[in-house]
Amino acid sequence: MVRDSTIEERLDLALAAQLQAALLPKACPLGCPHQEAAARNRMCGTVGGDFYDFIRINREQVALVIGDVVGGGVRAALIMAQIMGFLRSEPQRRSRPMEVVSVLNNMLLDLGDRTGSVMPCSMFYAVIDGPSGICFFVNAGHPRPLLCDRSTGRVRPLGEHDLLLGVEPFEPKEMCHTFTPGQRLILYTDGLLDVVNPQNQYFGPQRLHQAVAECPHCGPDQLAEAIFLSIDQFRGQARQQDDETIVVVDRV
Repeated sequence: MVRDSTIEERLDLALAAQLQAALLPKACPLGCPHQEAAARNRMCGTVGGDFYDFIRINREQVALVIGDVVGGGVRAALIMAQIMGFLRSEPQRRSRPMEVVSVLNNMLLDLGDRTGSVMPCSMFYAVIDGPSGICFFVNAGHPRPLLCDRSTGRVRPLGEHDLLLGVEPFEPKEMCHTFTPGQRLILYTDGLLDVVNPQNQYFGPQRLHQAVAECPHCGPDQLAEAIFLSIDQFRGQARQQDDETIVVVDRV
């Protein structure tokens, strides 16, 4: 019996999409008394290159990661799965963002050498100590996260960013911030900023800041949903052009 290759390809893509969706969590691990979190993701195609995760390092520390493999499609999905596999292996050894980012950069450079191509990827990786709120993080070419004061609605970018992963060797710059109760961290991929409406206008950072500031007292899940709704209303009948991901983390 000869099977239709087109049907097989569609079945393979459907299975890949299911597996990719299963890799992405919806909230912080159980037993995180100091953080509440929520996430939303929708790929532009059947599979994509956006990823995020909450990784339990030990009893008191949790790693937050969000990234975007440039290019999308099956190739990006495979690289995304490899990155997430590395991050989840031996989690107790993933407590230093600078070391984690350095290893991943070398891994993607090596993969690029083996395939004769470039494997660029942006990523924000942070480790938060629950009791103290101290957070060490590295931003490898990713959109700067937003820090929101939930009592005032004030929103500002957090930190600076380094080079993209997978392009050239570099020494990651590790930064530090101490989260206090009432602060909110918003991580996102550039697919949110690059949403285009029928008038060819971009959603952009200012609209994202406004959407965050308008909902300081709602929970993480409500804010993530509200931002996606705001994006959909702005986009109207225009087509989605990139993967879209947001992660909201409240310090409580």
